[in-house]
Amino acid sequence: MAANYEPIYGLSEDENETRVLRVKVIAGIDLAKKDIIGASDPYVKLSLYVADENRELALVQTKTIKKTLNPKWNEEFYFG
Repeated sequence: MAANYEPIYGLSEDENETRVLRVKVIAGIDLAKKDIIGASDPYVKLSLYVADENRELALVQTKTIKKTLNPKWNEEFYFG
């Protein structure tokens, strides 16, 4: 059986020891109205930073859910 792995963002292939952070974006509830018609097209951006270097390793974004203030993404991202 073939394994179905999600891509790992920011992972350096030459690292001896690897840790993986899994982030699941589930939903938004009662988001602010940003469109003229009173809805929004929300999405979420996630960044992984190296804190002591103030350097971004990876930037990912969920799908955009059109015309809603209560989006449901249920998307997982893996950072390493």
